[in-house]
Amino acid sequence: MSDERRRYFRITERVGVAYELLGADGESHGRVPEQQQEQVASLLDDIEALDGQILHELEVMSGTNPQIARLVSLFNQKLERVVNHVLMDNQLVSKLAQKLQEVNISACGMGFFSDEAAAEGALLRLELTLYPDKKTLNTHGKVIACELEAGSGRYYWRVDFESMSKAHQEVLIQHIVRSQSQQLKNKLKY
Repeated sequence: MSDERRRYFRITERVGVAYELLGADGESHGRVPEQQQEQVASLLDDIEALDGQILHELEVMSGTNPQIARLVSLFNQKLERVVNHVLMDNQLVSKLAQKLQEVNISACGMGFFSDEAAAEGALLRLELTLYPDKKTLNTHGKVIACELEAGSGRYYWRVDFESMSKAHQEVLIQHIVRSQSQQLKNKLKY
């Protein structure tokens, strides 16, 4: 791709970016950021403690009022299912949620900041939304570099696009040419 890199214009602009780190086999492994893992673990600890209290109270109540104890037990089971469903949805949404951010992009790759580190060679599933047309491009990428920015604690990822369809590549090239033209016009005004 190094020869291709020289053939395409590169611009800096705001793009909707969603990514998911993939395993070496190119498949999703449901990796969740460390901070979110800690939040989920804390929530699950709290729920476990409450479950213990509920079970104790149900044992006490079952002797005097077994029907109410059974009803509370059923509500507790229902609530646990809802919580588990919400946790699963939250993990999926956070994995795929787009973030509008400034990127340096060309038809063969892009660079952008992330709060998490990525290993060189890591594979990604990418979803890019180009504005103002709101065109969405789905492709895969490979991290070619990831560097910690001094002072910010953020990482700058350099990603080569892999397996981008010719149609999506053409949409991206046209978008970049239009955006670069608009950026040059704006510079001339000022």
